[in-house]
Amino acid sequence: MKKCFLICSVVIAWMTAGCFKHHEAPHRPVTATTVEDAVAKKDTLERLDLSGQAISTLPQELAAMPKLSVLLLHGSRPGFSLAVLPSLKALRTLDLSATKLSSVPSEVFGLSSLEQLYLADNSISSLASNIGGMTELNYLNLDGNQISALPPEIGNLAGLRWLRLNANKLTTLPYELAKLTKLQRIYLRQNQLTSVPESLKGLPLLEDISLSGNGITQVPAWMTEFPKLRQLDLDGCPVAKLPENLTGWEKLQVLSLVRCPIDEPEKARLRAALPKAHIAF
Repeated sequence: MKKCFLICSVVIAWMTAGCFKHHEAPHRPVTATTVEDAVAKKDTLERLDLSGQAISTLPQELAAMPKLSVLLLHGSRPGFSLAVLPSLKALRTLDLSATKLSSVPSEVFGLSSLEQLYLADNSISSLASNIGGMTELNYLNLDGNQISALPPEIGNLAGLRWLRLNANKLTTLPYELAKLTKLQRIYLRQNQLTSVPESLKGLPLLEDISLSGNGITQVPAWMTEFPKLRQLDLDGCPVAKLPENLTGWEKLQVLSLVRCPIDEPEKARLRAALPKAHIAF
């Protein structure tokens, strides 16, 4: 009986071993929502969220926080110095969205290890060439600004996977953007583009492209050659016809052509050519 009990115990232990390995509670970063709380947790603090606050100072003590990787200042009014930023060696995510910036603070360009940068909903009209030094960026959000041109140095962001440029004033993209061979998603809604930028040609990992709300009249044939393209948004563009050969879009899941002047015969052709895709007219 004892032997049987022992065997059963061993079997149960073996069967349950590792059961919790993939069900561990997600890591909850040590977080502060005030400067005072941040200073009190300085040795363990990982995430500082000061969003929407009228901050009087961004203290130098932040530089002594070895684990601070996320700094959120969305909607705050940073009338204070950002001089401490380059000293935040562990920082990986910075959110300066909706902070009434007219340009990108020079201190931001000193964050050479930054991976995610949010600058949306400001009044930024241009980017300095220094942006090219932020080679660890994989996500850059510049939605809702006044940018009419990107510097060639944007092509130095070799690790960039996600680029958001919605609601700006872009008429074209620099040729150097073609160097972003890891780019998977690009959003260019509501700009002033009249053609699909040639610099997108040959980016092999593009999965999601949004060009809605532009003056684009023609989809070039090379756009059907993206092997991983899953979503293409052309809402509101004056596109009446797509390329004849659409066999390259075998992985396309969503094609949005709402408010495009597509006639019924062309709609029928597209449905027949892309039976696996959801097409919205």
